[in-house]
Amino acid sequence: MQTIEIDTDVFAFLQKNARPFIDTPNSTLRHLLGLDGATVQPQKKLPSGSDPELEALLAESLVIAAARGKAPKADLQLLAQNGLLRSGQKLYLIDYQGNRIQENSASLSGADLIYNGQRYSMSKLAQQLLGQAGFKSNSVRGPAHWVTDDGRTVKDLWQQYLDCQSKK
Repeated sequence: MQTIEIDTDVFAFLQKNARPFIDTPNSTLRHLLGLDGATVQPQKKLPSGSDPELEALLAESLVIAAARGKAPKADLQLLAQNGLLRSGQKLYLIDYQGNRIQENSASLSGADLIYNGQRYSMSKLAQQLLGQAGFKSNSVRGPAHWVTDDGRTVKDLWQQYLDCQSKK
């Protein structure tokens, strides 16, 4: 058995693609690489000009998601690269009824949101700020709680992106 070191982004990707309480990092890699009898081959052509590593990750995610019936997790960086969002753009928090929670906005930076000078995932920040506003939940779907100036949720933008990719 060999030992390798991986960075936190690669480990996070493995965690997203692992079956809870079943897969180890090794079994997840074997599955993703097609070494367990399953073959993983991208079926969709992604737009040219995108970052090749992100293209490869998204292609794998789409294949894996299709196999398990779930859409890939919303990716702010891909939305920005494809013109649906832009770096530095403000996103605003909305509650469960779609009402904007005043004075709660964050700026887009890569795959994260910047709030008070700190990086957050969409879900973590939404959970924290919704909690401060009196909403309690152990699980918050961040993309449904962040909207653009014109009121479009990140969830809707991500679905638009996925729909566009499936037509290619």
